[in-house]
Amino acid sequence: MRGENNLQHTARDSTAAQCHVLIVDDDPVCLEEYAELLESLGYPCQQAPDAATALRMICNDYRIGIVLTDLLMPEMDGLTLLDELSNRFMATRPLLAIVVTGQTSLDIAISAMRSNAIDFLEKPVSLQSLSASLRRASARWTRLAAVFQLQALAQTTGGGASDFSQGRAPAAGAKPTIEELQNFASQMMKDRQIRSKFFDAQILNGPAWDILIDLAAAGLQGRAVPTSSACASTQAPFSTALRHVNQLVEANLVKRTVDPGDKRRTLLELEPEALEQMTRYLASSWEMHSVRRR
Repeated sequence: MRGENNLQHTARDSTAAQCHVLIVDDDPVCLEEYAELLESLGYPCQQAPDAATALRMICNDYRIGIVLTDLLMPEMDGLTLLDELSNRFMATRPLLAIVVTGQTSLDIAISAMRSNAIDFLEKPVSLQSLSASLRRASARWTRLAAVFQLQALAQTTGGGASDFSQGRAPAAGAKPTIEELQNFASQMMKDRQIRSKFFDAQILNGPAWDILIDLAAAGLQGRAVPTSSACASTQAPFSTALRHVNQLVEANLVKRTVDPGDKRRTLLELEPEALEQMTRYLASSWEMHSVRRR
């Protein structure tokens, strides 16, 4: 039972690793509209009515990884917020900004990009354009988070890869020694060997494996995952990730169903046998890492 509880805790950490989107807009109607769109796409989100509130929330919550902000706001406008994000946070944590505005011009777009905004959306924002922008931002955030977390893992002996997902900043420390890097590489190889005991080698690499991990974490909590969210968990373009989803469905590892609450959306979950295999793999991997920590 103790091992099962630890495994479920690991699954919750993995699921929480999808970053939160912070919506910043002084218009309550826009806040609600964007929140509904994000929830329909499967993105966890929070709301801030102004830039100052947004900065406080970002400072206190490391789960926030994408900021969707309006430009025209009283007191502190969106461009000032972008400068604050760039100067205060982006060098030390994975954080990306998307700009939404009804006042489009080349000068504004250039100013936003100079302040490290990665996308520029024009009001009214369509579900399609928002979805595409968030997929790109999520893929980039995943890559950035991996870099920051690998650095934190290398610099600490007790640090975990879930620091960002739990709302904590990673601890700083010395650079890893050659021996520590060798041990880390050996650990990665052993983990790959464990995977090969449960699954065919063709799905051990790339988006397919990322999707299996994402669905396993959700499956251990008894829930399904929106297709868009599962695709966003990979570092591949949406069309590539979707192709891997279809291959997993054809291989009878993943089941696709229609969301009963929204017929426009499909949900993914592991087939019972696949969930059992992933559970055994996670238990074996967790045991290996636990032995190493003792």
